[in-house]
Amino acid sequence: MKRSVEKIPSVTDTSNLFSHRRYFINNLDSYQGEQILKAVSKILERNVPTKEQSETVLGEDIDTESQVPPAEIYEIIGTVTDSNIKTLDNVARVVDKTEALPKMLTCGTVIIDISCDKDEHKIAKDYLALLKDYLETQTKPDVATDDETAEDSKKRCLLLISTVLTWGCTKPLDPDTPDLPFLESDFRKRKPHPNYKIHYDIENDVIAIARKYKSQIRATVIASGIIYGGREDVLFYWFQKAWECERLLPIVGRGGNIIPLINIIDLAQIVYNLVTDFPKKLYILAVEQNISKQREIVKALGRIVGSGMFTCIPPEDAFLIPEIDQRIYDSITLNLTMEPTFIVETMGLQWVSEQTFAENVPMLMNQFKKERGLKSFKVIVYGPPLVGKTTLSNLICESYGLLYISPETIVQDTIDDLTWRVNHWEKGETAALGPIMGEEAEPSEVDDDFGEEEGFQESAKHTLAMLQTGRPLDDEEILGYIRQRLLCRAATNRGWVLDGFPTSLGQCSSLFEKGDEQDSETGEERNEDDFDEDIDLYSNVLKKLLPDIVVSLEASDDFICEKAMRQPEGDDRLDEEIVLKRLNEFRAGDMRDITPLNFFDELDIHPLVVPVKEHCDYAMKSIYTTVALRMGRPCLYGKLIAIAEATKKREKEELETLRSKEAKLMKEMENKMRTDREEKMEYWSELYALLREEEEAALAAASEPMRNYLVQYIFPTLTKGLLEVAKLRPNDPIDFLAEYLFKQNPTGKMLEPGYNLQAEKLLGKIKILDDAIRDLNIQLEPLLPDDAKADEESTSKKKIYSMTAF
Repeated sequence: MKRSVEKIPSVTDTSNLFSHRRYFINNLDSYQGEQILKAVSKILERNVPTKEQSETVLGEDIDTESQVPPAEIYEIIGTVTDSNIKTLDNVARVVDKTEALPKMLTCGTVIIDISCDKDEHKIAKDYLALLKDYLETQTKPDVATDDETAEDSKKRCLLLISTVLTWGCTKPLDPDTPDLPFLESDFRKRKPHPNYKIHYDIENDVIAIARKYKSQIRATVIASGIIYGGREDVLFYWFQKAWECERLLPIVGRGGNIIPLINIIDLAQIVYNLVTDFPKKLYILAVEQNISKQREIVKALGRIVGSGMFTCIPPEDAFLIPEIDQRIYDSITLNLTMEPTFIVETMGLQWVSEQTFAENVPMLMNQFKKERGLKSFKVIVYGPPLVGKTTLSNLICESYGLLYISPETIVQDTIDDLTWRVNHWEKGETAALGPIMGEEAEPSEVDDDFGEEEGFQESAKHTLAMLQTGRPLDDEEILGYIRQRLLCRAATNRGWVLDGFPTSLGQCSSLFEKGDEQDSETGEERNEDDFDEDIDLYSNVLKKLLPDIVVSLEASDDFICEKAMRQPEGDDRLDEEIVLKRLNEFRAGDMRDITPLNFFDELDIHPLVVPVKEHCDYAMKSIYTTVALRMGRPCLYGKLIAIAEATKKREKEELETLRSKEAKLMKEMENKMRTDREEKMEYWSELYALLREEEEAALAAASEPMRNYLVQYIFPTLTKGLLEVAKLRPNDPIDFLAEYLFKQNPTGKMLEPGYNLQAEKLLGKIKILDDAIRDLNIQLEPLLPDDAKADEESTSKKKIYSMTAF
């Protein structure tokens, strides 16, 4: 008898089984994948599983045939472009691309996006081939059923997101009416762009599967327009350069081509609507109703966000821009007019905005800045003369990519800006394209805002002519130019650093007064409601003009005077009298009750007070570090990234140069040390040899008497004894040699008394002993060795004399 607890683990892992409630999305972390995932996740939120579960009593019998499998849950799986990503919100599993094909077959709905990533082409083709083989083995006869809805719910679903570039070379439907839009029913007439033939083939494969296996699968191709919105993709370069206020925003060609667009959020909503209510359609155009030309797109960005200046470049010169690749070029030069009949008439899509692209630019730019983390930094540097305000301001501008504004340079900056604008207007924005040919002429190229722009040009020329006269400007005029500079697009987008201004409360009030300007812009998100105490706080000031940080540099008069004396000689050197005059004027206007810092304190912008004490820090590096900690990290955008990379490259080169110099110096030092060591070793060797010679000479001189003595008294007799030993080779050579030397003593005085003190003493003792023996009349028998006793009988009897001591 089996128990219920033994049945639970026996259920097969559902992740390897086919499920109609499982959705597959490729490239979940891509530009399109993030929004599609967010839209499809609504299905999970709408179908959250309940907590109702079947409860069984432990030990009861269960009928195997009547056991119901657990309810299938809705889940999303997919692949990612970044292999480091392992989990995502609302995603059950992240599948590796090498293992994606079998997992795709287990999903009831598969969404494949091939519009951007070329690597997805192979996965899409392999999946379609595998799907064909599988459906071929599962082929069922097409039998009409009464409940078609129930039958459709059991079919697989396949959505292929392609691109309208598969229509890139399609000829107009009516040569006489080239602007006649293409409809979805014209998909059989489409001719692909040469670079998008693979997309075209994959689209046809999906359509063929939908036709042949319509009883088992529902498949649709979505031809998406050029996608924009969010962090941007194809239009990223133009959004970024508009925000950076690039002097001239490029238009590829004359910009008269019509680009079918689609907002990324609208595309994700279309996918969601198709997944929840799959239509009987083979081909769907996902484009906007509004017609947008390239010129209108670029000029809207430039005029609303950027510098408002443009240049038309030859199409072949577009590839000279590093940010523009082949895909972006093909998309921006596309010329198609399309009408999304199914989306408008049948689906009834709620567009993100039914306005034109130009009208949506403020909202789109806010989304772009939010997604890319772009913000402006507004800084005022305040302090006494010669304290280092200009050095610090330039350092901040260089590191953060901000606009430098100063009363001393505002006039020249305005002249330079107006000069290049007037020169460009005289050349014309189409100067690089040459004259317009007859077929290229378009009467619609005249902008609607031409009259307004012409008035702005006349005003700019008049201002430039006035400034070039050299007439001195009063304080009000300088303040007006500073305010105008603070409100320009470059300052509004990236931010600014105001150097040494304002210096009084009156200048603060005039510079930041509200005037005719408005704080809010169209499409700009409003912050939370202000507190009751803050309702009237900004009533008289232009809030968007107020600084984020006010840096107050403090230094003593002695420090300023000493720094003035340390100035290098040159045209920029200030006389000490002028420095003292400016310092006294600053101190007079910086009194506690009338200092301009009070104006910012009342607006809750509390200054950052930084003392300056070190004369050695002329570059203001330590002061900049303190300010940078308050400001935070700079925004990473095109120009600043290039500057940062150039700085990093320069520092790397300097480091490599320093290391090479150090290595060279180390090598030279090692060679020098080696040479010195070799020279010293050579000197020491010569000195040692000389010392050895001197020592040997001293030893030879000291041993000369001994050598002469040995040669004279020892060697003659000893040499003869050694020769005799070598000749006779006795058994005991030492005794033989001693006996021989004793016998051959040339002087014969070895034992003579008086010649040898020891011998004399020994002879005296022997004589005493001999006398004592003689007095005692003791007969001593001779001591014979053992070998002499054996021959005693055979030898004749010899006379033995009495022994004495000798």
